[in-house]
Amino acid sequence: MKKFRNPALVLGGGDTTGLGAIRSLGRAGVSVYYLDEEKSAAVYSKYSKKYSIFPKMGRNKEELRRILLGIKHEISEAAVLFPSSDLYALYLSDLIDELSDYYVTTPRKEIIEILINKRKFYQSLMKEKIPHPTTHFPESLEDVRKIGKEISYPIFIKPCLSHLFSKYFGKKGFVANSEKELLKYCGLIKRRGVDVMIQEIVPGRETNHIFLDGYFDRDLNPKAFFARRRLRMWPLAFGNSSLCVSIPISEIVSLKGMLFKYLKSIRYHGIFSAELKKDYRDGLFKLLEINSRTSAWFNTFSAKCGINIMLIAYLDAIGRDVEYSEDYEAGIKWVFLRNDFRSTVRMILHGDLGIQEWISSLLGKKDYASYAKDDLRPFVMSLTYTILKMI
Repeated sequence: MKKFRNPALVLGGGDTTGLGAIRSLGRAGVSVYYLDEEKSAAVYSKYSKKYSIFPKMGRNKEELRRILLGIKHEISEAAVLFPSSDLYALYLSDLIDELSDYYVTTPRKEIIEILINKRKFYQSLMKEKIPHPTTHFPESLEDVRKIGKEISYPIFIKPCLSHLFSKYFGKKGFVANSEKELLKYCGLIKRRGVDVMIQEIVPGRETNHIFLDGYFDRDLNPKAFFARRRLRMWPLAFGNSSLCVSIPISEIVSLKGMLFKYLKSIRYHGIFSAELKKDYRDGLFKLLEINSRTSAWFNTFSAKCGINIMLIAYLDAIGRDVEYSEDYEAGIKWVFLRNDFRSTVRMILHGDLGIQEWISSLLGKKDYASYAKDDLRPFVMSLTYTILKMI
């Protein structure tokens, strides 16, 4: 296997996103260093050359700057930085000029903020006339009251900056089924100093979700593109994919064109993962969000299908020529076993999934979030952690 001189440094992500990033790069011959705020199963990967735990790493950008500048003497060559969360991506985008001893894969702050700050994101979608869910941005509780009298319920209440919301509430948002609940949840969030948005819920099954992943270089040229469909998720409402399948480009040609045009309009470069959902009311795919960082759902999965997006981002960062690729195998599935078991049980109990349908959904070639024949320790440790929590 070919070895590369420049190592990669993966920031956070735990035993799904972080582990996937480590494996995608390590299997390709890249030496991977892993930093996180707490120990997880990811640190046991044989593809992690070294790991370090810094409990305060995500406190602010100055803390991350101090850590990165402090460990650079341990790395012989300039490392490529891969953030595994919006927070780390935002910090790195603001530290580009100070991290000259590293290769930073994120664009500058003014660009990445368009995707991370949902107010800016949806305003940019409006400007570019990209279909998206109807979204309101109340400035006060009085605005919430006015909006609450004009909208249909249920409605989704989300943060403008998701990492702050997740820190306080541990979820993506709240569903309000009435004006009273809308006021209660918005007041609760506002008291935490988090800006909120009120968004319509696009109806439809989890299989209506399409994800478009890839990489744009610094000249705004696409270098990789990969598409997948969600089959199941956990939690059942507003959760993350527990089972998805790669789909052919021919199914999403128009969506690809729309996404590429939008990313070029905001001058974006780096890794991207866009989520869209088909609205059966008008037949349009609505763009929900675009993640500007590595993701658990395409790290090893895209590589399993034939396109290693992480490696392409790495090669472009260190100045290697990379040819555009969208040549991958469709029909391969990605499974997060623990969460998919939870989803399956709940769906069967609700009558939304039959036993035969469940069995059929797991047939064929697969990639797993944790389990890997060539790297078993993270799966064993993750299973051990899960069992210990149940005792």
